[in-house]
Amino acid sequence: MIQQINQFLQEEQQSCAVLGTNGSGKSRLAEELFQTSEVPSALVSLEQQIAVIEEERLNDDSDFLDHVDPGRSVLEFITEAGEVSDELQARFEQFRMGGILERGLKFLSTGEFRKAQICRALAEKPARLILDEPFDGLDAGSQEELKYFLNDLAADGVQLVLLLNRIDEVVDAAAQIFLIDEFGLVDAVSKGDELERFFRMVELPADLPEPPEREALQLDAATPLIDFKQVGVAYGDKQIFQGLDWCVEQGEHWQVSGPNGCGKTTLLEMVTGDHPQLYSNEVNVFGIRRGSGESVWDIKKHIGHVSSSVQVNYRVAASVQDVVISGLHDSIGMYRKPSLHEIKCAKEWISLLHLGHKTARPLRTLSYGEQRLVLIARAMIKRPALLILDEPCQGLDEVNRRTILNLINHIGESSGTTLLYVSHHATDQVPCIKRQLTMGE
Repeated sequence: MIQQINQFLQEEQQSCAVLGTNGSGKSRLAEELFQTSEVPSALVSLEQQIAVIEEERLNDDSDFLDHVDPGRSVLEFITEAGEVSDELQARFEQFRMGGILERGLKFLSTGEFRKAQICRALAEKPARLILDEPFDGLDAGSQEELKYFLNDLAADGVQLVLLLNRIDEVVDAAAQIFLIDEFGLVDAVSKGDELERFFRMVELPADLPEPPEREALQLDAATPLIDFKQVGVAYGDKQIFQGLDWCVEQGEHWQVSGPNGCGKTTLLEMVTGDHPQLYSNEVNVFGIRRGSGESVWDIKKHIGHVSSSVQVNYRVAASVQDVVISGLHDSIGMYRKPSLHEIKCAKEWISLLHLGHKTARPLRTLSYGEQRLVLIARAMIKRPALLILDEPCQGLDEVNRRTILNLINHIGESSGTTLLYVSHHATDQVPCIKRQLTMGE
């Protein structure tokens, strides 16, 4: 497979895209293409991003200072790879990077971090740029900007290799599309060919797995699940959002949207109780004023949560089955023997997502997209009163993306779970979600 792609790159001197299923080894292929390249190349990947975030965490000196350690700035991160030429400065402006160059890496959104990675790669002046899922985490506007940006790079002579999950992310500059699965190369097609025929729709069961007996949320019907009153968050002089009034009634499903950096993830962290500025605001969750002496776990047990930060922070050595079961106990890892009912329920969810052959595998040995599927099962296994889905389709291939969107809609329509959903992709709409909170306006 790698020989065929390398042969195309060397002989045709054009850009290409690789579309693959979860577990097909796209990230490993990206590394191999980078390592075997005969021309100066740069690689941008989610794995690199996770490694940088982990490095920033290890080097965080906030505990020894009288202020939060910002760590490396975006500009420092980029200039580690090379000087900022006039051409790269123009790329900053084209990519609207001015507002984040002095910000610490740890304070970036997923999409902002992706922009920083790409600019760092360009500082190396590569002849070939290999991008593993470059669109993940970018808002709709930034996705279009990146497509224009990449086509512009290709026109300037930079050869692009894009490893993607989604058909609609293939840029015009890609003259060839390689389709792969876990067994290797499936086909090679030209841009413009009808690709929908390569993807099947997975049918969901009529009834979702029943969770083990659990304590139901006791809440008066008139009490909203979430009630924000004039809520604001700021980092130093930078105001993320302010004066936010927001009320989520029981059974209402909301989509939260807005550009990268507008505070969508921060908003969700206020709901889950994972943001330090929560207690200086009037935030009520399940009728309880946060910071009033309530138990964090009494609230978390009624919330399911999927996000990039959950995925990054799930670092314990645990099998796929144990990770899914841990969602019943709101823990990272398993610290007690599961019941037979818990095991049965976990296996049903794992089978539903077509990962039954990997039940005993350690989570970290799975591809990024497969890990995301497991964490979705972990969030859904307890059928929570509130399900928070922050870019749940990030890293998923076309088939699994459609499966998860159908699953989310099924849960919203047929259970008592309220949905909070964040997605940057216009094609990732969930029909049962009728309410919209648009931030950054």
